[in-house]
This record gives sequence, structure tokens and C-alpha cells, in this order.
Amino acid sequence: MSPKPVIFGITPEFMAREGLSDEIQPWEDGLRADTGRGSFEWWYFDAHFEDGSTAVIVFNTKHLLHRNDPLKPLVNITINPPGGKKRVAWQPSPAEQFHASSECCDVHMGESHVQGDLHRYELHARAGDLAADLVFTGLVPPWRPGAGKSYFSQDLSRYFAWLPAIPDGMVTGSLTYDGQVHPVSGSGYHDHNWGNVGLNDVMSHWYWGRGRIGDFTTIYVDQVALPAYGSIHMPVFLLAYQGRILTGDGRPLTLQTGDFLRHPGGREYPRQLDFDWQTEEGKIHLALRQPQIIEAASLIADLPAWQRGLIRLAANPYYFRFQAELALSVDLQGIKTQISGPALYELMLLR
Repeated sequence: MSPKPVIFGITPEFMAREGLSDEIQPWEDGLRADTGRGSFEWWYFDAHFEDGSTAVIVFNTKHLLHRNDPLKPLVNITINPPGGKKRVAWQPSPAEQFHASSECCDVHMGESHVQGDLHRYELHARAGDLAADLVFTGLVPPWRPGAGKSYFSQDLSRYFAWLPAIPDGMVTGSLTYDGQVHPVSGSGYHDHNWGNVGLNDVMSHWYWGRGRIGDFTTIYVDQVALPAYGSIHMPVFLLAYQGRILTGDGRPLTLQTGDFLRHPGGREYPRQLDFDWQTEEGKIHLALRQPQIIEAASLIADLPAWQRGLIRLAANPYYFRFQAELALSVDLQGIKTQISGPALYELMLLR
């Protein structure tokens, strides 16, 4: 039996089909998917602060694995204090307290909200005893690979879409945890995802990471489809220098992994990742080493025990987030250098 199709919407024909141009418009970061059964959407923000703390804030229309549910707005906050224990909280809100504009990023879920224009975003989020009041300002322009969509059917009706509105930026504001308000400043990132396919129905796993190393900003992604879709790799890549995008062509990107370690959660992760990008124009190498786990969590931990047992008969979905040392080697467009520094990456195991 032939594998099911995976179609990358990166050519001008797909951009025209989606009503897109080379210049990204504010409406692209607005509400893009139906909020009812079968679809999902989230607006993701993360930041790494000068005091050593990190934060991830996600505005979800519903849980990642529950796309067939009706609208169930959910805000997630994860804070890692400097040298302290991770704090995580989820805050659901009634469907009637959800509002999102289709003209720009203007999302409200209960008392949490975020508003932005592709360059500057103001965010207030509260979940449990955690809160974030942050302003994100872009240093690298918004970007997407072509139409930013991967299609999982020949008629293009089933898809997963992605828009990095702030591939790299500055963040200022405050985090609230342990009953105290902590002023923070540092670097940040914002992207937006939506679709109407169960990601665990089409993908096996993905690696996604980002880093700002000196004057360079990079985003590196390797998504791997399930065997039913030919186990095809879906790479995405961005390299910018001094705020100018050098390449956004992910097709030449390949990944080699090694030195796997088994986690107490029952899943393995590699401690060596090597991304290679090479064309006639030049070559780029990213070597990630010495990963330190920031987060390791089962994707089904919040489900009832009987549901967890049924799911684990076929899968053990798990999420890892790491900070690692990135060695970047660039030989492209007259720029030839080697540089290293800290970077973030995640491993999402969907099966």
C-alpha cells in the first residue's frame, strides 16, 4: 500500500491559494481555525531571562490531544525560576469568556489576554498562583516557510499550519510565583499554530529549537511523519544575521541524533543532535550538546487513570524541553564563522 500523502505548501501556488503574499500581514496572527470540534489552535510565547529564569505561556483553544472536543479555552504557564523547581499551572475558562479577533492577534481567555501586531505584543496571563505580564518586541521580522502549511490529504483539506511571528525578540515585564512579583528582561519568541488533523494521527515526533548566538538567530525543526505517511521528514529552518534573514529554506536540512539516554518517564532522548544544511550557495552546521532538562512531562498525565491505561496500550506521548550548548558553523553569503552559545530545543514524542 502506498503511503498517504504529505504535501508541503511552500511554493507560490500554495501562497496564492491561501491568500498570502511575501509580506506577512497582522491578520495571519489572528484566529485562523474553527474553534469547534475537529480543529485546534494555540498562540505560544517563550522567554529566557537574564536572571536565569525561563517562562512558557500558551493560549490554547483546547488541549493538544483533544481536537475533537468543543471549544475549551486553556492557558498554560510554565516558569523555571533560577536554580529552583519548575512551576506549572493550567487555567481553563468558560467558552463564553473566549474571544479572538480574525484581524490581528487579540486573544482573550478569562482574565488572560494577549494583543500584538507582528512586532510588539503585550501579554497578561494568570493560571493558579502563577502570572506573567510581559511585552515582546521583535528583533527579526515575522517569517513563514511559503504558506506555512503541511497538508495531509490529496484534496488539501487536512492540514497543520505554523507562523513564527517573532522568531527572536526582546522581552521585559514581570513574572509572579511564590507569592512575589519578579521583574524580568531577556530574549523571547512567539509563534502561532493551528490545524484540523490529530498530530498524533499523522506525526511520530518532532524536534524544534531556537537560539540567538551572537548576531545570529536560528530556528531548526525536524518533524517525522508516521509510517502510514512514509515516515517522511518535514524539516524547517531559519537563519538570520543581524536581523536579516539569510535563508528560510528548510528542504536541505537533515538531522543526525546519537548518545541516547533513558528518562525515568520511560522514554529516551538523544544527547547529541547535529543539523546539517548544505546547498550550492553554502553550508551550515548546528551541533547541540550537553542538554539539561528544563521540562519532562507525560502528555496524558492529566487524564483519568483508566484513559491513561488505554492510551499506553498503544503509545506513551511525552514532551521534553532542554537547554543545551549550540555550536554554529556558517559558510554562506560571504559570512564564514564559528560561534557557540546556549540554545533551547524540545522533543515532542506523539506516539
